[in-house]
Amino acid sequence: MQILSDINTAFELEEQQPQIAFLPIGATEQHSRHLPLATDTILANQLSRTILEQLDWPGSVFLLPTLPVSSSEENTGYRGTISFTPLTMRSIIRDIWDSLSQSGIQKLIVCPWHGGNFILKPIIRELNCEKQLCHLFYLNPWEQVPQSVYEQFAHGFEVHCGDVETSLMLALCPEHVKEERVDNPTPHFKAPLQDMWSMKTLSSGEGHTGHPTQATAAKGEVFKQAVIEHSVRYLQELLELSQQYPTY
Repeated sequence: MQILSDINTAFELEEQQPQIAFLPIGATEQHSRHLPLATDTILANQLSRTILEQLDWPGSVFLLPTLPVSSSEENTGYRGTISFTPLTMRSIIRDIWDSLSQSGIQKLIVCPWHGGNFILKPIIRELNCEKQLCHLFYLNPWEQVPQSVYEQFAHGFEVHCGDVETSLMLALCPEHVKEERVDNPTPHFKAPLQDMWSMKTLSSGEGHTGHPTQATAAKGEVFKQAVIEHSVRYLQELLELSQQYPTY
């Protein structure tokens, strides 16, 4: 699949007429002591193109610039975190889709690399329902990784800045991982608790729950390959289903 982006010209897009657009969504939010505020945006920039390169689909795709700010309400309370409200995110997705559809794009794949954007699924459902067509698709790469891969990490999936995410950053951008890592096991922690309490409260101020000291680039490389492989597989399935079921 040919990939076009914002470094192409409008006339090049007009010539190629991509039918699909891909929107990576990052974040600007605290990632404890050892990972940068831009971690989710870095992951989006590093891996989104690779996923599209391996997709077996005719024509071209318009890879949009990664949205560097999204809904990070659970990580407020730290300097540097910037958050849109869920309703703002809803409006952003709607406006992006309106702009793309007016220029002939038929499908938009919304791909959040930050897990706190819970509003994305309802807005995708809302927009598809409005037009009674299947135009928007949701791909969360973290959700595509099989449980067996997470089980290779000593403590399974740690939601924020733990062994998994730190290992992935070590595999992709080790220069952005600080040596100052502190394990912060919190047995009571479950992801749904972030709907009611902030990460600052749940982590006793550390900004993460988990074991980043156990992270390695080797584990991160295994995880990276799983993210790519299973995201491509799921996206392929979605696009094929859209041919079978074009209406909502």
